[in-house]
Amino acid sequence: MFVKTEPTGICERKGLVQVKFCMYLEPGDYEYEKHYVQVYERSLTDAEALDPDLAERVGKVWQVNPFHNHFIYIEPDTPDPEITDIGQAFLEEAYIKWACDEKLDLKNPPVNFPMSVNTARLNAVGDKVKHLEATILERRVDGH
Repeated sequence: MFVKTEPTGICERKGLVQVKFCMYLEPGDYEYEKHYVQVYERSLTDAEALDPDLAERVGKVWQVNPFHNHFIYIEPDTPDPEITDIGQAFLEEAYIKWACDEKLDLKNPPVNFPMSVNTARLNAVGDKVKHLEATILERRVDGH
């Protein structure tokens, strides 16, 4: 199994960096097949969406969808290895619940958003957001 950051969920929020983790299963992980699915290789046209026979002519590809997504908030000076450590910890917790068919209700520690946000902080957050949008962090772990 593995966890990676998702650029579409990375942004500034109340003076901190919001990070989205997507968690994926791999062959051999519990119920991997639930998230290994076939999808159309492109968006269907209106005509194809209305006509199943036309839609079936569009090629399909296999893809792995996340089994869980999770958001955290970090300081802009948080090193990348620490971010992946956090992602791994949540991945391991999520997988334990997943493999036991439990609700994936992961809890973050309380977030203390800054009382005031100045230009220097916003610039640092903006720089970290840009970095994380351009650099997908990923960590693989054994889930069996």
